[in-house]
Amino acid sequence: MANYFGIRHLSPACAYYVQEFLDRTSPELVLIEGPSDLSGLIDSLCSREAVPPVAILAYTDEPPVRTVLWPFAEFSPEYQAMLWANRHKVPVRFCDLPAKITLALEKEKEERIQEELKKSEEEKTNKIEEKFEEKKIDVYGQLEEHLGVSIDSFWEYNFEYNESYEDFIEAAIQYGRHLRELSPESRYNQIREAYMRKMVSKAVEEGITEEKISVITGAFHTIGLKEKTYSKEDEKLLEKLPKLSSKATLMPYSYYRLSSRSGYGAGSKAPGYYEILWRNRIAEGKGEPAAEYLTALAKFQREKGYGTSSAEVIEAIRLTKTLAAMRNGTKPSLEDLRNAAITCMGHGNFGEISMACAATEIGTKIGHLPKGVVCTSVQEDFQRQLKELKLEKYLSPVMQELELDLRENLRVKSEKSAFLDLNRSFFLHRMCVLEIHFCKQLVRQQDNATWAELWALQWNPEVEIEIVEASLKGDTILQAAEMELSTQLRNAENLSETARILSEAFLCGISKVVHTAVLAVQNMAVDCTAVVDIGNTIGTLSSIMRFGNLRRLETSPLVPLMETLFLHFCLGIGNEAVCDKGASDEIITAMDKVNAACLSHEFLKEKQWIGLLEELADRDDINMRISGFAAAILTERGKFTNEILAELISRRLSKGTPASDGAGWFEGLSMKNRRSLISRLSLWEKLFEYVSELDEIEFKPALVCLRRSFSVFTPSEKADIAENIGEILGISKESAAEFVAAPMTEVEQEALDELDDFDFGDI
Repeated sequence: MANYFGIRHLSPACAYYVQEFLDRTSPELVLIEGPSDLSGLIDSLCSREAVPPVAILAYTDEPPVRTVLWPFAEFSPEYQAMLWANRHKVPVRFCDLPAKITLALEKEKEERIQEELKKSEEEKTNKIEEKFEEKKIDVYGQLEEHLGVSIDSFWEYNFEYNESYEDFIEAAIQYGRHLRELSPESRYNQIREAYMRKMVSKAVEEGITEEKISVITGAFHTIGLKEKTYSKEDEKLLEKLPKLSSKATLMPYSYYRLSSRSGYGAGSKAPGYYEILWRNRIAEGKGEPAAEYLTALAKFQREKGYGTSSAEVIEAIRLTKTLAAMRNGTKPSLEDLRNAAITCMGHGNFGEISMACAATEIGTKIGHLPKGVVCTSVQEDFQRQLKELKLEKYLSPVMQELELDLRENLRVKSEKSAFLDLNRSFFLHRMCVLEIHFCKQLVRQQDNATWAELWALQWNPEVEIEIVEASLKGDTILQAAEMELSTQLRNAENLSETARILSEAFLCGISKVVHTAVLAVQNMAVDCTAVVDIGNTIGTLSSIMRFGNLRRLETSPLVPLMETLFLHFCLGIGNEAVCDKGASDEIITAMDKVNAACLSHEFLKEKQWIGLLEELADRDDINMRISGFAAAILTERGKFTNEILAELISRRLSKGTPASDGAGWFEGLSMKNRRSLISRLSLWEKLFEYVSELDEIEFKPALVCLRRSFSVFTPSEKADIAENIGEILGISKESAAEFVAAPMTEVEQEALDELDDFDFGDI
């Protein structure tokens, strides 16, 4: 009979005792639960340059892409078993279902869920999924109800601190047996165990004595493997199993992804804490996990500026021992440690130490694999492009800035060199679309050069994970970005979102998606009536056209599209301008974008736009902020003389105008070209006169709007306004500046405090 060791995945104690198990059994072959068709990756996993956490990733090579992961930490029993076999030069294989079968069975499960969904339209997908998983959840629920503590605490009390190999082995057997007794039969588990029995039988057929085979699987499966041998029933069960064409690679992994919070079903809630347990295990009892955990919390708190005394740590350690004893634990579990930390270090409030707990229990560790081990086609393409685009020096953990000049370099001979920075830009934008955080575009503050881009580039192992994940969308960075944008385009729900995707495709230089997105924008524009959506889209298309020549993409199809959208905007804004403040903010933003487009493109009808602005500036039935902003654009464009503006100001800031309307109009007016407004003394005379004539009831809502208006003015602009008001009052510049800079009196402060109780309504 083969030798069997039942484990719990990601258990430091199992990882420790599996080595003694192998020492005692001296196998000639080690079989480990894992994808049998990917045993060839084990040598790379055991490489001295490989640093866990790492994972095996298998994925279908045809859409829709499906994936399955087998992650390993340093404290994974499977990983330690591989290392033992590698050190002792003993053959080692995975013995579970091949990845291509696992992927196919997962597909079958999804299809069953969809069938169930079709049978009952009232049930939602998540309800159906719960239906398939609820039995598994009930098993652990029953165990916890019977034990009176959480499964994790029970495991720590009875396994992680178990100092006897014999006791541990027997306890693991009983744990697996109880899990099996409580679990309903599962076709998937039956197939897996039949396959694992087949792998043991196959090894025997190869001439290996059964007693010289050591098998390491989850404790749940161990009983099923030990108590049955491979039979005709198993053979029948494995007939005609579905398969999906697939590929596989190794990839660095992270503790965050390993934690159950990242969605990995067999993950550890606290891999960082389990690493503490592992370090103390291999230290042969010389360490103290409780003290290390609580000290790590205190260190984090102090580094973040929160006071945590040594006395609080000491008291927490004492409390953990009491809590563990109350639950019959030999040493405290993570739950005990957390409760003690909340009481003694968080002063009863978990919020005070929540970040420290996350940093200590989960951690930020990221694995590493040697070059050449990870070999998806996207990674190969990424490395190739780094070399071609001369970006290899940016593969550094230190952030570096890169300035790009998208114009053709006429000083070089080859076209490749002439457009090096443009091709770099395409590459970096594609990376951003794929959410590969190798690069981030920065805002250039020093000038408005449309031909220049500034990027920050930084490499870290997480980037490698993101590149591997991108391989699920295509064989190259270009193909993956094209698929991602095409998917976004299919799911776009409104015009501005579709236009954003068009802009992304344009920045990425993907002409195929640009063409499709233009058609999508045209189709959506036909039925779109929301002026905000239309205005934002005009702004996006205008930006594309302004960059057109630089990016060497044809933009002429956008001209008739922008003309149509411009007409829709002009026809629709009159009605939508009758709105509240929230809507007016969005409309003003859209107006600003349309105005910029009109200034940039002669084919947009200037006369029609100016006429529309004059109409909005004159109307009394729309939101006054919009009316004021229309006047601001006309003033900036030089379409309003001083006389016309003075007349409009007299009308808007008059006793007959509601206070909030007058102040709201001024707010809209001050959103553009403030320096020009400051120089117009007549404007401030009218504003001063308007405010002076307000009674107490009118003054408060006007004050709210005016304070909001002046909040965006710079200190120097406010000082200039104070000088204008001082001149109107006959006060010197120095006296006006002194008055503005002086602290508020008690009466003034009380008046401001009263505004806290004022009902602002929709101001």
